[in-house]
Formats: sequence, structure tokens, C-alpha cells
Amino acid sequence: MYKNDSFNLGEQNTENIFTPAVTSVFKILADNSYYHRCDDEEKLSYPKNAIAFIRCTQGRGEIYLGSRTVIIKENECVFLRFHDIKKYKSISNIWEYRWVNFVCENNMNEFELNKKYSIPFSENEDTAFNKLLVCGQANLKNKSYISSLFSSYLYSVMIESRLTGEDMMPLANARLIDEMCSYIHQKLYSKISVNEISAFFRITPRRLHQIFTKELDISPKQYIVKKKMEEGYRLLVQTAAPVNKIAYMLCFSSPYHFTNEFKMIFGQTPSEVRNMEQKLNEEKK
Repeated sequence: MYKNDSFNLGEQNTENIFTPAVTSVFKILADNSYYHRCDDEEKLSYPKNAIAFIRCTQGRGEIYLGSRTVIIKENECVFLRFHDIKKYKSISNIWEYRWVNFVCENNMNEFELNKKYSIPFSENEDTAFNKLLVCGQANLKNKSYISSLFSSYLYSVMIESRLTGEDMMPLANARLIDEMCSYIHQKLYSKISVNEISAFFRITPRRLHQIFTKELDISPKQYIVKKKMEEGYRLLVQTAAPVNKIAYMLCFSSPYHFTNEFKMIFGQTPSEVRNMEQKLNEEKK
């Protein structure tokens, strides 16, 4: 048995790869008295092309951009030019948010400036941000690594949350069910179990059962028996192998067990099917 999971993106143009460079990271929890003004001294510490990624995880905040304001609430995020921000404040009893300032010399197609995105908060996102914050606070010298952690965090918010949504599950399940069915077909002459399949594909037996019943409207155990019966039918009509030998070839505990399962699926015993096929062949002659 051979299993290979891979993909090939083909030739890459590095100019189109998103490569942000992090300048600062903040995780803020404040009450309704919170207010901050971005003065000239603060702005001088950031490049002119710095971008602020602001992600609200609780409450609401108001950000002033001179001629307009942006109100950001729970599960929303926004990309703003840092030097456009004049001040910001909490407008709820509690305002919790993550703020990352970064610069990006190329490929700004990953996001749209000044657009609010509404994306549900996820545990993966939380893990990715905490790793970014902790590693940055540890004063790691490798700034490229810190920036790569931000990329991972950003993609967990902007892309991963959608990939793990309900709209993507049918595609993932369809691919997985094809692989599992192929695996079962190769193991018809073995004593295969649900636990063996789940272990090979690194999913729980419960998850395996959910996928089969949703995609094929049949349990994995029933599917295994059904495919073994179909193979048994083929052997009955295409070979002269005795019923008891076919039963043991397909790893049934006894010919009786094989016959019982066979009749439940096809409505006839193996012997009845073989006799019927023989009569049909004689009539053709």
C-alpha cells in the first residue's frame, strides 16, 4: 500500500508573494475610558507606508481618520494606513483588540485598505496570534521569523477560517471519501476494520462514520461488507471457486456468515446466484 499527499504550485513569481515585515504588535484590553491619540512623535517611529491591521475580539472601538471614522466591533478587522489614524477610543464597557503594524513592499492583493471584514473568531487564530506575541516579546533576533508568524496569523484570520467553514467541507470530504473507498477496495481480501481505516487516515472512528453516512448514506462497516459481497458475486459468476473458499478468501468467519450477508444484500444465496448464472449461460449456448 502506498499513500502520498502532495501538491505542486508550479513556477512561482516572487514579486507576487505577500511578504509583510512586522514593526509592532499589541494585544489590548480596555474599558470605556480608554482613549489614545497618535501624536507626531509616535508617527515618526513608523515608516510612511506602514499599515495597521486591527482585529476586534470583544466590544467596540472607534478609530478617527481625520475626515471620517471607522467603528470596529467584535469579529471584525480592518487594514488602515497607520499615518492616516489620528486617534482611537473604546465605545463599549470592554474593548479587546489585536493591533499589528507592518510594511509590505509588494503584493497588496491579499487585502483591501479601509474595508471592514467580518470573520468569526477561531481557536486556531488565537493560537497563531499568541505565538506571534510571545516570540516577539522574547526578543528573537530573527525578524523574518517574526514576520512569518504574522503571515501565519493573518492567513488564519483571512483564509483559514473560510477553508474550515461549512462551504469547504463537502470538497474535503469528497476527496477523503474517494481515498478511503480506494483503500477499502485494495483490502477486500483482508480482514479490514473501521479502526484500521481511521488509523491509516488519522481520523477518529466517529469522524469516519460521519463522513461515510453523510457522503454515501451508509456506515463504513456496511460499505466494507457491501463491497466484499460485490466481489463475492463476481467470483461466483466468473470463477468455479466453491462458496466456502470464496468466503474464506474474503475473510469471513464462516461460509454461513458469508451466505447470510450475501442474501441480505442480493436477496439470494450464493448457490442460487451461481445456479442462475449457469442456466443463463447454457441458454445462450
